[in-house]
Amino acid sequence: MQIKQIVKEMLALIDLEGFEKRMPNQLSGGQQTRVALARALAVKPAMILLDEPFSALDAQLRIELRGDVIKLLRSQNTTAILVTHDREEALVSADLLALMQNGKIIQQGPPEQVYSSPNSATTAISTGDALVLQARMFSDGKTDYLFAPIKLSSSDLETGEVVIRPEEIKISADPAQGMISGQINKIDYYGHDAMISINVADNLLQVRIPGPLDFEVGQKVGLTHVGPIRFFARS
Repeated sequence: MQIKQIVKEMLALIDLEGFEKRMPNQLSGGQQTRVALARALAVKPAMILLDEPFSALDAQLRIELRGDVIKLLRSQNTTAILVTHDREEALVSADLLALMQNGKIIQQGPPEQVYSSPNSATTAISTGDALVLQARMFSDGKTDYLFAPIKLSSSDLETGEVVIRPEEIKISADPAQGMISGQINKIDYYGHDAMISINVADNLLQVRIPGPLDFEVGQKVGLTHVGPIRFFARS
């Protein structure tokens, strides 16, 4: 009787009441994933390991099921370790995010913190799109990089890289209104936003802007860096 009650509770939890007599081949991929999760949760574990649980699903089902699973885990107050190579999935799903490289954790913290304050260019790229620009930092804290060139020779400096997120660059239709200017090389339009590739000297920069889209390929534009200067010294 206890087993039947647990089965009933789990089916209600994963919104599959009435599916008790279905065979596995009569369930969709998303339903099979939910059943597998319910089987794991039925024993009331203190912790559960999810290893790429959504990798075999199509994009829309993946998003929907991911939300269902997170809601389910939180409703059961179950701690889960989610292993994924999907940057978006990691940011959306986690309360605590840990990035691993060569078997070691290289940064951990809340997703917002890891994304906005990466501790290296490598971790920045691991959590989202990032522009990595050559840079120099002087002893007075000033940084010489593409958006703020400093024509000064000094031995009292560090060489390294500045990391910028594509959404931290403001684009203007007037080239004179930017810190630097460039020419649009390509536009990838996604509906809710667009990624614009811009040639600036010997650099190809990517800028993310929300819709509607008011720019075109070949247009000259002004660019301004409006985010933090994340400088990482070269080791």
